[in-house]
Amino acid sequence: MTCPYRKEVQMVFCRAYPVKKPVPIDRVTTESTCDGTSFERCPLFRDAVREAERSANGSSERSSEPVVKKGAAT
Repeated sequence: MTCPYRKEVQMVFCRAYPVKKPVPIDRVTTESTCDGTSFERCPLFRDAVREAERSANGSSERSSEPVVKKGAAT
């Protein structure tokens, strides 16, 4: 017998977002930017496409923003 409180749900998350935060599909109540063709307006999607294009072109050019590691003195 399994626990009566156990429930299996389908989850979604954005692979472009730096933190994978699963969201149950049945909890998404608003129209998602990820659905349909509106995903092309998502800034995370655009950044991922730019990064993929840089990699495909063999460009070692990175963003002009400096990378600061957590806990590092500034």
